[in-house]
Amino acid sequence: MFVDFEYNPLIEDFNKDGSLKLESVLKILENSGNKHSDKSGDYILEGSNNGVTWVLTDWYVEVESFPKYGDKILARTWSQNPDSLFGCPRDFELYANDKLCIKGTTYWVLFDLNRGRPAKITPELISKYNPEEKSVFEEKKITKLSIPESFTSEVIIKPRRNDIDFNGHVHNLVYIDYAMEAIPEEVYKAHLFKSIRINYKSAITDISDITVKYAYVDDTHKVCIYDNKGDVKTIIQIK
Repeated sequence: MFVDFEYNPLIEDFNKDGSLKLESVLKILENSGNKHSDKSGDYILEGSNNGVTWVLTDWYVEVESFPKYGDKILARTWSQNPDSLFGCPRDFELYANDKLCIKGTTYWVLFDLNRGRPAKITPELISKYNPEEKSVFEEKKITKLSIPESFTSEVIIKPRRNDIDFNGHVHNLVYIDYAMEAIPEEVYKAHLFKSIRINYKSAITDISDITVKYAYVDDTHKVCIYDNKGDVKTIIQIK
């Protein structure tokens, strides 16, 4: 099942030059996936309240061009069949004025919140989504991210209470905000981002201070987010 989601952006979705923010792109894609779940009868909030939810583990997004202020924006999404007992990919396309400009893929794991471990995806559940065979990328794009041997800078951030979502975790898109605080000022202002890869190792579940470390490695901007115990929680790579 392919699901289309028309999005009417808000002024806060744009950079000063009128281009859509990278974090807003991911917000649109994520919300299109939620629309698919609701349309399939697998309601996100209902599942979470019942103790079982889909947890996002990975993002990979490639940008050909960013939509501009005033463009007609449409996101298209679909699920693929599970490739393990617990997880499956979901792909996305983003159109501006009917032209494909951004594509991405994600990986989701069904998770038992009460037991704190993955749950098996049943045939009945996945059939609700009517999975497609199409893959947005010809080659596998979700590859392992490594932690840099050293970092050039770091910042300490205290998560806000409002960063915690309905699953009791820092919401996955908030990690991008943390990363943007760590990258150099000139990089942030240039907004020359063409791809982003995120790997969520484990969720941040409280508002204790976190450490966000930055390094420039192999022509990519890498950010690692650590909790107050020194454990890496998320790795983000931006090009």
